[in-house]
This record gives sequence, structure tokens and C-alpha cells, in this order.
Amino acid sequence: MTIQKKSLISTLNTTKKAIVASTPVASGVSTSEVRSSARANTRANTRANTRANTRANTRANTRANTRANTRANTRANTRASLQ
Repeated sequence: MTIQKKSLISTLNTTKKAIVASTPVASGVSTSEVRSSARANTRANTRANTRANTRANTRANTRANTRANTRANTRANTRASLQ
């Protein structure tokens, strides 16, 4: 597991605890209901963040690899034409 992923999970766990701790308990609402609500929110946030990070990383890697390959091919072709 990458450091970035561990950091994200740690942040989400901290957020979940803060939500549970700061959520006022209304009359007739059990603590377990508040916890399950916070858990659902955390899961949704985790999924959304994971998907967004995956997309961003994939795009960045694709662009970087394309540029690097283009440069390498251009240099190789230039060298070959000079020889």
C-alpha cells in the first residue's frame, strides 16, 4: 500500500471520528444510527477520492510517458540521420 493511500485512509478515519463526535444526537436517534451514517459517508468519500486519484494519476502518467517516448524517439531519429 502506498504512503499516499495510507495517508488518505488515515485522514478519512480521523474525519469519520470527528463526524461521530461532533454530530448532535437528536432525541430518538441511537448512537449506532449516527455511527452507521458516518460510516456510509466515509465509504462514499473513500470511493470518490480513490476514483479521482486513480484517474488523475493515470492521466499524468500517460502524458509523462508519451512526452518521454516522443523525446526519445526524436533524439534517436536525429542521431540516426546524422550518422
